Amino acid sequence: MAARRSKAKSAAKKPAQDSSKSKAYGEFISEAEEILERLRQDLADLADQRTSANEVEPDLVNRIFRSAHSLKGLAGMFGLEGIGDLAHHMEDVLDGLRLGRISMEAPAVDLLDSAVDLFTASLADLDNPELQEQQAGHIAEMIQRIDSAVEPPAERPDELAGLPIDPALLRALTEYEEHRLRENVRRNRHVALVDSTFEIIAFEEGLSELSTAIREVGEVVSTLPSPGDAPESQIRFSLLVATEISTEQLMSRLDLCSANVRELRRASTAAELTPPAAPAPASSSGTESSVQPSAEAPEIPGTTVATPAALDAPVQRPELRSESPDIESLRSISETVRVDIRKLDELMNLVGELVIQRNAIANVASRLMSDSGTARMGAELSKTHKLLDRKLKELQAGVLDVRMVPMRQIFEKLSRVVRRLRRDHEKEVELEFKGADTELDKLIVEQLVDPLMHVVRNAFDHAIESASDRVAAGKPSEATILIQAFQRGNHVVIEVRDDGCGIDPHAVRASAEARGLVDPEDMLSHKETLDLIFSPGLSTREEVNGTSGRGVGMDVVRSNLAALGGMVDVTSSVGEGSAVTLTVPITLAIIQALIVGVGEHRFAIPLNSVLETLLVENSEIQHSEGREILNLRGDALLLVRLADEFDLDAQSDGSKQYVVVLGMGEQRVGLLVDRLQGQQDTVIKPIKGPVRQIPGIAGATELGDQGAVLVVDVSHIVSESSRRREAA
Repeated sequence: MAARRSKAKSAAKKPAQDSSKSKAYGEFISEAEEILERLRQDLADLADQRTSANEVEPDLVNRIFRSAHSLKGLAGMFGLEGIGDLAHHMEDVLDGLRLGRISMEAPAVDLLDSAVDLFTASLADLDNPELQEQQAGHIAEMIQRIDSAVEPPAERPDELAGLPIDPALLRALTEYEEHRLRENVRRNRHVALVDSTFEIIAFEEGLSELSTAIREVGEVVSTLPSPGDAPESQIRFSLLVATEISTEQLMSRLDLCSANVRELRRASTAAELTPPAAPAPASSSGTESSVQPSAEAPEIPGTTVATPAALDAPVQRPELRSESPDIESLRSISETVRVDIRKLDELMNLVGELVIQRNAIANVASRLMSDSGTARMGAELSKTHKLLDRKLKELQAGVLDVRMVPMRQIFEKLSRVVRRLRRDHEKEVELEFKGADTELDKLIVEQLVDPLMHVVRNAFDHAIESASDRVAAGKPSEATILIQAFQRGNHVVIEVRDDGCGIDPHAVRASAEARGLVDPEDMLSHKETLDLIFSPGLSTREEVNGTSGRGVGMDVVRSNLAALGGMVDVTSSVGEGSAVTLTVPITLAIIQALIVGVGEHRFAIPLNSVLETLLVENSEIQHSEGREILNLRGDALLLVRLADEFDLDAQSDGSKQYVVVLGMGEQRVGLLVDRLQGQQDTVIKPIKGPVRQIPGIAGATELGDQGAVLVVDVSHIVSESSRRREAA
């Protein structure tokens, strides 16, 4: 125990040095404070139940135990070993309490409230190394007090001796379930075994209905599958039940559930119980009343002894030393407020409308200054516009910052999916994460969950081999799926990489031909062949299972990414593995746009996809295999004419052209336009109506009093140019 104390003491001030100013640190404070608030409320309920003669609710103790366990895990994630060590000791006390190894009257239970107060004080002082050093000493002292207060369990008779229960069923009970069974026997309750048979396809609903009916009159100690004769389409369950009502009454209440009730123990009547013994006199020290439990009301872990002496002279608790003479402050430690994302959306929409009006004011100021009669008024309005512009940008940045959340939220959800996939597919897979602190707009994070889930599920079902096949191929039996996120300019790249069998391009081509997606005579590059996996209805799996085989999934990934203004790319090497790369903008809210002109038309290009702009002579544009390219500092840049993309008439003077260099992930393309018309903050709105499906158009935006312009879908332009380059 001394080693534990020194460990807690030395590690207590680590986070104050490393991450006291980080957002992750603030999230920890907020989450920990919520856990402590629940603990305080539940411990208050526990104190009320301990002072009554009724049984303490098992669910309440379990809830407190889970809160302590969550706090321990949270502290471990952030390296707060002192807080984690104290939470671990608190968890030990609660675990002993829920399993009957520690009595509800034990002195260690009285220290739980003091431990929660110490948690609160430690959180408040995390950014102060000197105070943290003091708190480390208090934590070590509290741990020692808890260890000293924990008493070994008293010897008790075996309540289950003579109970007609199949030994195999007893062995199947968990330690907690066995404790609950003993507890109910001590409380002189009826014990029965409820057997029922359900259709396999609907057993969850039937079992839930039966359990709910039982819980209205008793406790379901355990639910176990039961052997026995039953058709292949059915499954049998046995529910071990403790209740205050008789077996006959229980049978009548469960009549509609088609259940069979077998009595295992009948509760003794009052006449059969031994009269209570007289209480022993109090000890001479006078510090605690000594009460001998009677046969009628034996001392029960988890309850207060309900004898007359105990009611008249309640047990005195050990005196608890206050950590501070001051009254506890009720102020929150964290300054975090949880806000519904819909409220942030509404706020962002309002900011977007202000941006449009700000642009209109700029246009009015410009027109006024161009007229000598109103130039002075225009100058004053321009000054006001600049002040408004600065404040509006601060407001915009603040709202965007509130909307940003770490990728950790997605990673945690994927971890739960992978645990289930491991079990369903019986494959050994290690899931690794990198870049969990990379931040994205909350809206984009939510929209990324399903695409990433599809990618991971496909990796499990198609890419990862069985352990025996991997060993035969000279690979480790355990496969690896690496999910990493990182920021690249104004985009976030999420890569899902596995070390499985890779994508067989011949199998993909054969499946696409069989479904009529490509003709046998079509010449496809390796890249185009791999991209066929994003085609609707394509699957290389012959049979349909719970994960894949229906031809849906990867096409959903591409369409969802396109809706976000992002793109997806896949690379693969047969026998070595695959990588699926998702590229999305950091935010879809207010963005800066470059306004360009083609002929008489204007378009907005999101500035987060613009790497640079160039003015080039026509003579600098070269041609190769029917494509226009530009030598950009030694690299060949593929050029695309925006006029050709939308079948427009260009009005260039024929000597010079503007090139807007676009970038998505690792891909680059140059967009040829007639003119550049400046930058503006824009709010992209979806286009509704018959023209909403135009490829290459992401939406529309307003430019003050200049009307609406179309927004170019950069991801479509870049991906299409890449496809054409591969096909050439």
